[in-house]
Amino acid sequence: MRSDFDFRRRGHVLLAALVLALAGCEGAQAAQVAQTARAGQTEPRPPVAGVDPGAVLAARPELPPEKRAIVMVGGQERIVDAEEAVRAGFTLVSLREDWTPYIFLELPGADGRPLPNRYRTIYLGLATDTADSDGQPLSPPDSGKAGHRSKPAKQRLPGSPAPHNFLEVYGIPPTLSVLRARFLEDAPENGADRCADVDVDKILAVPVIPTPEPKEEKRARAKLAALRRQLETKRRAARVATLDELAAAQPKLANDVEAVKRADLAAPAWPEVEKRLRCEGLLSPAARHTPGSFDEPMREAVIRFQRKHKIYEGAALRKQTMATLARPLLEGDQAALERVLTERAVSAADVLEDGTTDRTVSRPKEGEPRTVPATYKGARGEPAPIRNLVEEVSRATIEQLGLTSPEASLAFFRRHPAADFQWLRAAVKLPPRPEYYSPEMDLSIEIDRGDVFYDPPYDEKGKHLDQSRKHYPKLTVRVRWNGQLIPLVRWRTTIGGWRSDLASNGYEYFRYKGSDVGPRAWRHIVAGPVWIAPTSTPIRTLVKSKRVNGSWQTVVNYDEVGPGFLSAYGLVAAYNVVPGKEGKPDWDNGIRVHGSSEFRSMFDPDGYSHGCHRLVNHLAERMYSFILQHHKVSVEGDQTLGFARQFLWKEDVYEMRLPTRGYRFVLDPPIPVMVTEGNILGTLKKPVTTYVLKPGVQYPPGPMPVPRDSPEARAGGGGE
Repeated sequence: MRSDFDFRRRGHVLLAALVLALAGCEGAQAAQVAQTARAGQTEPRPPVAGVDPGAVLAARPELPPEKRAIVMVGGQERIVDAEEAVRAGFTLVSLREDWTPYIFLELPGADGRPLPNRYRTIYLGLATDTADSDGQPLSPPDSGKAGHRSKPAKQRLPGSPAPHNFLEVYGIPPTLSVLRARFLEDAPENGADRCADVDVDKILAVPVIPTPEPKEEKRARAKLAALRRQLETKRRAARVATLDELAAAQPKLANDVEAVKRADLAAPAWPEVEKRLRCEGLLSPAARHTPGSFDEPMREAVIRFQRKHKIYEGAALRKQTMATLARPLLEGDQAALERVLTERAVSAADVLEDGTTDRTVSRPKEGEPRTVPATYKGARGEPAPIRNLVEEVSRATIEQLGLTSPEASLAFFRRHPAADFQWLRAAVKLPPRPEYYSPEMDLSIEIDRGDVFYDPPYDEKGKHLDQSRKHYPKLTVRVRWNGQLIPLVRWRTTIGGWRSDLASNGYEYFRYKGSDVGPRAWRHIVAGPVWIAPTSTPIRTLVKSKRVNGSWQTVVNYDEVGPGFLSAYGLVAAYNVVPGKEGKPDWDNGIRVHGSSEFRSMFDPDGYSHGCHRLVNHLAERMYSFILQHHKVSVEGDQTLGFARQFLWKEDVYEMRLPTRGYRFVLDPPIPVMVTEGNILGTLKKPVTTYVLKPGVQYPPGPMPVPRDSPEARAGGGGE
């Protein structure tokens, strides 16, 4: 029997020791920080008009590190008393290595003692680039296999991928010391950027480069070459000088001509893209990359680049990726620093509004703005805009620290050694919060399912049906104040759709995994949640390949079940339930509102879930941290699970063990949630509850299995 639980547990113990050495014993300290933040942020901070905010604080360089904060006065950094700064109306923004979102603090339980948070240790190891998601020391990726362990750093070839996690897209930003190392590495030598020989004009000349899957690339190249030959033959036959003239004369060939022109435009940009990835250390000289091809090493280099720069475009050279490839190295580092400071400032300010409730005008009149802020009525009945507080606190923090340019940020990191980030905090004057803020806010959630299709995605002949949506699922957080419901944020989310399901006969079918409609509630929020895979989960998803002790092994895929940023529930989840009445338990249909690593499902037109409502991890962290600090809550801490499951994959038996369900918070009263029906499109007006055959699959003879939890199975007393 194969089990990697002991390997994973040893990794976590090793990482715990490493993080404790890095940041000190911060369990009680984190709880104290949480209590201070919650108590100290309930009232708006009055702005200081017409003076340098930091000038009101005396310099105190003699203070021990744990009592210090920094401010900028007249462009010079000053060490001040952190407690005095708070009393003077400043907010402390942590720049320390042990920072995590509120949901991963070790908070006091009912007896006042901090409750350990298992995932906090893993989060810090990932953020500091000291460990991987299994708690093992981080090593460089293999050539073309990003994320797996390889040679120790001292044995790496020059320019080979460095041991970095690059997990911003998954909700784990790097720490300030990681960014410090990045800035210092990218600092121009003798005034020259090491990527200075990249011709950015050639990259900017083409906004998108087509990138077929590596296994399809040879076929795509051959198809393009054949198309080019055909068009040249038709051009000569038409007796025109150019392909543009051919397209004008024969409009039906316009799309083919455009495809060839895109390829011609991309040709000179391709070597510059490769050069850019190499000089950034993301495309290893040791990788078996064929120049000019989108093979597996190139694909992995693009993925690492996107993860480093927080780009949600998938493994493709699309608009944002291309634009970022044309940036100087330090500009990319500056953007990363601003993102990291934003998350920390938002956490310290304890705000949520990010401008997503604003209304976009599709065809504004001349002189009118394209975006119109949502409004609410103030205490005196006057209309007031719903401000973008995320932008406000981010801008205030960056400007008051003087970190407004790559050069200023590089100077900041040069004067602060890595050890400073064990204690460093900034005292910042933040703008006042809106009048509807209070320690306990009357919050509620609405989930609009948008356009919904119950029809299977294929017809009887296996042809894919067009199920385009114009209205996508949205999640809105609202606060009830002064007789009105005020929207704070409105984010794209997901609903369930047609997914693969493993039946009792061992074959996969399509099944509609819908999202419940109607009033629900959140009674529990769980940080670092665990997903217990049902027996219908395809076994192939429960294993993965990983290099262990120098050799490749197939091990249990804890990435899938969690806790972790790649798990089905992401880094945090709330449970949609119908609260029980008159002594009856809650009714839970397994629908969650959770973070997710599958960010394309929230951005792509055809993105669906298995029924849950997904959010990008960092937004889920923001939202739940905000809710927990503005609602009556009790902290139960890690919930013992003791789950074990054995399963057979190929010729080996594997054992999965899950010691905890995650770190649980109990909301009392529950947060009300309303899930609207949305717009039902297509032929069917009710969801299909049985299996549907997948096109191209040869199924065994006999009747189709019936899902155990379907109405058909309950009516017949059977089912698988």
